[in-house]
Amino acid sequence: MLKRFVLIGVFVVVIAVASGLAFARPWDSTDNGGGEAAVQRATLRPGEISLVLSNESEESARVAQIILNDAFVDFHQSQGEVKPGAAERITISYPWIPGESYDVRLMTASGATVEYEIEEARAGTQQS
Repeated sequence: MLKRFVLIGVFVVVIAVASGLAFARPWDSTDNGGGEAAVQRATLRPGEISLVLSNESEESARVAQIILNDAFVDFHQSQGEVKPGAAERITISYPWIPGESYDVRLMTASGATVEYEIEEARAGTQQS
């Protein structure tokens, strides 16, 4: 009988912890290192989106993944990391549609994220 109460207690604790993690979502942090890395501008050309990422932190930043409207996308950057005080151009191969909005999330190797929104996409450069 005591075993049964212990098993029920363990089950309740596991459910409580899982529920807490589901609501807190620590893996979905939108902290971008104190706001020190940011997208300065986006340039849209047919089939590609080019972003300029500046790094005003004291540490190098390396973009590990990019999520565009909840989907991982292929990207290219000329250097492997963005040095402190520098900026880097990142090119995303993506067939964007004029007039559509796009949410871009750059995920760094340290787990920080940088978010940028393109409202009503159009060819040319858009400042942040």
